[in-house]
Amino acid sequence: MTEHHLPVTNNQTVVDYGSTTTTPILSPSQRAARTQRLPSFVLLNESPTPQRYTRMSHNTLHGETQRTGERLEYFLNVLNQMCIGFITIYISYITLRTGLAGTSLHAWLVTIGFSFLMAEGVMVHYGNNVLTNSYKRNTKTTIHWIVLTLGGTCGAAGALIKMIQKGFLLQSTHGRLGITAFILCLLSMSSGLAALCSQRVKRVLTPLLNKALHNFLGFACFVIALVTQYYGYETGYFKSRSEWDLRILMKVVTLLSLVLSSIGPLKAFYHKVKALSR
Repeated sequence: MTEHHLPVTNNQTVVDYGSTTTTPILSPSQRAARTQRLPSFVLLNESPTPQRYTRMSHNTLHGETQRTGERLEYFLNVLNQMCIGFITIYISYITLRTGLAGTSLHAWLVTIGFSFLMAEGVMVHYGNNVLTNSYKRNTKTTIHWIVLTLGGTCGAAGALIKMIQKGFLLQSTHGRLGITAFILCLLSMSSGLAALCSQRVKRVLTPLLNKALHNFLGFACFVIALVTQYYGYETGYFKSRSEWDLRILMKVVTLLSLVLSSIGPLKAFYHKVKALSR
């Protein structure tokens, strides 16, 4: 038996009996051309772009700035709570030491009402308030109404006692500001009652407008009340009971408390005005 051997050429195909396809044997030049035609894929996470890194850096920087601002506001709120406590304790010490009668009762009531309760009441919804930031919104609203009702009642009663004592003839800066704070307190409490019953008065005022008006009146009352207390340290009652340097300290602490307590209400009022403008 004679065996015939076929010549081997470059175009000859090798058959793989274990598969259903045939794989041609390519020359080096053909393999190189085929490799150039094959698409190359690059994983997304392995090919970062400058735009992606720029966006991440911006977000990170913005987040760090926001956290720094929150820490600062948290610290300022703690400082404000210390100022409020110092004013309340000092005035209570002076007035309770000599007995709550006449001017002492007036000074104690307006301090408890405006400098303590109203200051805490206007900051209840403030997000960085160390005393109420863990409460739910409904709980904050309930605390807000209770504290401001008590504060407004004490402050108005204290101012009314002095007005009756003076026969409503108050010629000093302290007295005139006190009458203004008394009127604004009554208006604020009335608007607060209307805001509580906003569904019933919505035919006259929209709920958002009514709440914005309530915030404005309440904040104006608080500002005038603390400015009134600032001038109250120059009255004869405090001059006869405290030294000059201590009165200066009380003025500074009162103004500092006014500024720090105004951060939350001003933010809330700004958002309501922005919503109304839309």
